[in-house]
Amino acid sequence: MNKNEFLNLLRNHLSFLEKKDLEKEIFYFTSKIDHSTLTEGEVIKSFGKIEDIVKEIQEKYDGKSFKSLKKENVFKQFYNNLIELSFMLKNSDGKEKISILTDIILLIFVTCILKIPFIFIRDLGDRVTEVFFSSNVTILAIWGLIIEILYVILSLTFFIKTFDKWYENRKK
Repeated sequence: MNKNEFLNLLRNHLSFLEKKDLEKEIFYFTSKIDHSTLTEGEVIKSFGKIEDIVKEIQEKYDGKSFKSLKKENVFKQFYNNLIELSFMLKNSDGKEKISILTDIILLIFVTCILKIPFIFIRDLGDRVTEVFFSSNVTILAIWGLIIEILYVILSLTFFIKTFDKWYENRKK
């Protein structure tokens, strides 16, 4: 097991900790690995079983730093995934970086394409408004605003959900 695999595994097992304490523990193990004269594999083996490490950390915090059992806010989870992705990009080779960036650009492109049906719906609503309300500018503006808000909500939801699923698959 290499350093990145170990740290990702540890991060997953310590997800019950508050973000600040989780990062402190990850930093501790990263420093141990980075500053050792042994190879990454040897240092990681010297830590022992992951279950024992987690148990020791649980005892250390004694429940004081545990997250509430509520599901994290979607935006907070998205933000955390972006931070982890930046670490993943930093530690990956050129081919892997290109693959990640290509996937993200493709996701942004697909999200932009979602705008097309909203343009058609807005234009259709404009034509109907012109027929029934004699081109009332206020009603046209409200209709356009409603369509834009719906698009923003849908596109953000699509982007975040798709990114999270993509990221989880990428981590595995």
